[in-house]
Amino acid sequence: MGIIKQKDSLVEKRIQKIKEDRDELQRYVDELTMFLPLAFCTVNPLHLILGVNQEFLNLTGYSEMEVIGNEIDSLFVDKELIKKFKETIPNKKERVTEEAKLLVKDGGEILVSVSALARRDASGNFLGYFITVSDISEVKEFQKKLEERVEEKTKELEKKTNEIAESRLALLNILEETDEAWKRTEAERDKTMAVISNFTDGLIIFNKDNIIDIVNFKAEKFLERSANDLIGKKVEDLKNDKHLDPLTKILFETREFNDKQKREDDPESKKEIELKKGQTLEVSVVPIITAGEKRETLVVLHDISREKMVEAMKSEFVSIAAHQLRTPLAAIKWTMKMLLEGDLGELNEGQMELVNKVYISNERMVNLINDLLNVSRIEEGKYLYKPELVHIEDIVEPLLESYRIEMERRGIDFKIKKPKEKTPTVAVDNEKITLVIQNFLDNAMKYTPKGGSVEISIDYDKDINRVRVSVKDSGVGIPKNQQLRMFSKFFRAANVIRMETEGSGLGLFISKNIVEAHGGKIWFESEEGKGSTFYFNLPVKNKKEFADFLKKL
Repeated sequence: MGIIKQKDSLVEKRIQKIKEDRDELQRYVDELTMFLPLAFCTVNPLHLILGVNQEFLNLTGYSEMEVIGNEIDSLFVDKELIKKFKETIPNKKERVTEEAKLLVKDGGEILVSVSALARRDASGNFLGYFITVSDISEVKEFQKKLEERVEEKTKELEKKTNEIAESRLALLNILEETDEAWKRTEAERDKTMAVISNFTDGLIIFNKDNIIDIVNFKAEKFLERSANDLIGKKVEDLKNDKHLDPLTKILFETREFNDKQKREDDPESKKEIELKKGQTLEVSVVPIITAGEKRETLVVLHDISREKMVEAMKSEFVSIAAHQLRTPLAAIKWTMKMLLEGDLGELNEGQMELVNKVYISNERMVNLINDLLNVSRIEEGKYLYKPELVHIEDIVEPLLESYRIEMERRGIDFKIKKPKEKTPTVAVDNEKITLVIQNFLDNAMKYTPKGGSVEISIDYDKDINRVRVSVKDSGVGIPKNQQLRMFSKFFRAANVIRMETEGSGLGLFISKNIVEAHGGKIWFESEEGKGSTFYFNLPVKNKKEFADFLKKL
């Protein structure tokens, strides 16, 4: 009987060891999963969803419009569980985790692990929280099967204590299953490393101390350095390598690389570098964040040399075509002008109307060609020709009278607001900045209905030492889902296309490049149906600063 008890004890210890191995395996899998893309959403203190990522949309099947603004409870089956979960979050500094059933769009349910981490300001006030959601249905099924298997084998051991051979066999079976699970995990790890090694873009992974951990083959080729020469080094160690100087400069200047904590407005940083002639790389710096803290940094090197070459060829084609088109259009313009003014003989009313339509259409073509030439010059970096020191009022005021007359004709109230004293001087190409102001005023006038208002303002911000110009209207506004594209080439918002069929979609793109070429900033605020305000500011410059500005052109 004593021998049997000893054997029972041995069996129990082995079972306990198996359970510990299983738990250790589970922890390993959890830690590995933390580095994979997860579905997440941002929630405010009232438990309303503020934003979701693409993985969240893929998991649930919903669109952003269907979830943003809803309470987080609406996504889960067990409302009481989620209610307790929400009450816990504001009182916890660490992450809060719960298992729940997620409702997806097709009416199904998915078992998920829900983790939340409170967001707080510097004073510790609760600002809301982040939620990550991961599908654990398969993991749970695996755990369930494994636990059932362990339970089954344990019962067999309890019932057949005298059958040592069978008990030993059962233990071996469980150990084999555990070993198989380890092998599967290692296989997944090897698969991930194989993907990284053979990825078509160059990949460099830095750990939390900004030491290089992984360099794939493509990155070795781009950088012309072996992985052995780079792994284990900090960015500071690469400063003396002239070939890598463009890359190290970007990393030193990139906030996403240097910050230790996650910021709410963390974007993916993308910049272009040229390590050798004829090869342009797009560098993306992506912080890998866990529990609000940066664990690693992924640097992606994407070869865009072909795209740059095609873009240059396209710009050259547009420039040549535009120049070739402008000559015959100019001839048509002056011929039509002569006909309209009677230099070639008198026209009857019908003929005048027809010629006038041709003249107006030709003018639109000339304006489009000019816009295309402006875009071509922007892309060639040859756009500022005659910069000079001026007061911005001296550019704005000569434009206002003609706009005032046209707006009165359209029934629009037009106002100007400016400081009593002239603003400080700015360095500008008069013709180009005039084009920006005209674009702002033209758009405000075109998309503001009769009875509306347009106001142009000039002011000086002492805090940032910049002069600001803004044009505010009470027009149709810009749909929120289209605002990110407003400064893109050829983009026009859907609501203005319905109102005004004419337009190239190049005005704001050209304006943005003009302002940024002057070292300024351009932006806007808008709400559909209530109007828009477009702004740009320019740095104040004295004579010495103006001289330095000219040297950089």
